[in-house]
Amino acid sequence: MKRLFLFLILFLLEIPSFAQLLNDNDSKQLIVKGLDKLYNYDFKEASVFFQPVKIKYPKHPVTPLLNALEIQWQNLPIEQSPKALNQYLILLERCIELAEGMLDDPSKKAEATFFLVASHGYIALVLNYKKEQVKAANEARKAYGYLRDGKQLTEKNPEFLFTSGIYNFYRIQYPETHPIVKPIMLFFEEGNKKLGLQQLEQAVVKSTFSRTEAAYYLTGIHLKYEPNYQKSLIYSTWLNEKYPNNLIYLMRHTESLIMNGKYEEAAPLINRLKKSNDRVYILAGNLFEGLTNEKAKKNDKLAIESYLNVLKIQPSDRYTSDYYAMAYAGLARISLHGGNKKRAEELYKKCLEYAEYKSTINEANKFLK
Repeated sequence: MKRLFLFLILFLLEIPSFAQLLNDNDSKQLIVKGLDKLYNYDFKEASVFFQPVKIKYPKHPVTPLLNALEIQWQNLPIEQSPKALNQYLILLERCIELAEGMLDDPSKKAEATFFLVASHGYIALVLNYKKEQVKAANEARKAYGYLRDGKQLTEKNPEFLFTSGIYNFYRIQYPETHPIVKPIMLFFEEGNKKLGLQQLEQAVVKSTFSRTEAAYYLTGIHLKYEPNYQKSLIYSTWLNEKYPNNLIYLMRHTESLIMNGKYEEAAPLINRLKKSNDRVYILAGNLFEGLTNEKAKKNDKLAIESYLNVLKIQPSDRYTSDYYAMAYAGLARISLHGGNKKRAEELYKKCLEYAEYKSTINEANKFLK
């Protein structure tokens, strides 16, 4: 059952923040401008745009959710900041309370459903990373119920293209990555990877509030599961150009450049990551430096140093576990260069303890077989 709820949490990652305020274009534009500032780490400017909306809608779920989003982006990963996390959870519970009060009005059902998927999904996600599996499971159950309702609303509200696309893709992908859950998935509505990708691509074009999240997920999917590095670069480039101060997007864009062999373009971005004060970005910068040293510069000595620097930093479950795996894989390749097959075997086994990237798993399994 824990595997089941991990699956539910997976496709609820980073659910977009709210549905359209259909009858208030002025507020909608303020929210869009505020989101752009928030994604670009311009937190004070984001607050300036959000404040008139909060004043106008003090008892609407948009207000606590905007507050929660601001706290989340200022404290990534939020599960590692207890005080901020407590505030975040209180705000999400308030959002749920207000959204539930809208469900009885048919004209507001789509909007309320969107807020409920978002709030329960965010709560499930942070509880999962806090290792509170029972509580996370309860939130995931609730989120899934509203998500099913949302799948029927994509024509009325293009924001649901994102949630439907996430479900359709990961409903197939997750059991492929974790075969143990396949019997359990018989109880869930079937997914469709191709349709899921199409819906995410449509969300980038048609949605107002979900396009950034959709582009971020498409970047990750094309790096991790498909893989299609050229497509990942299309979306990561858009994100990085639009939000140059966002280090999460910078990290994924640097990865896309590396995977496309654009090492010179990646070099200054690697330096930015390594100069960060956050271990998430420092770890990523060391990995990308190691890949550059190994594959572009053909310098195994420098590559080993970079990969070992990765392994000195505790990985983040949310962001960098796969980078940890890639560092082990890099060290394994270098061991093979030196003819040490036994050491390579040990390293590839360690790699598989962290890996979910299809390319990394295939590389390790190919050697171990």
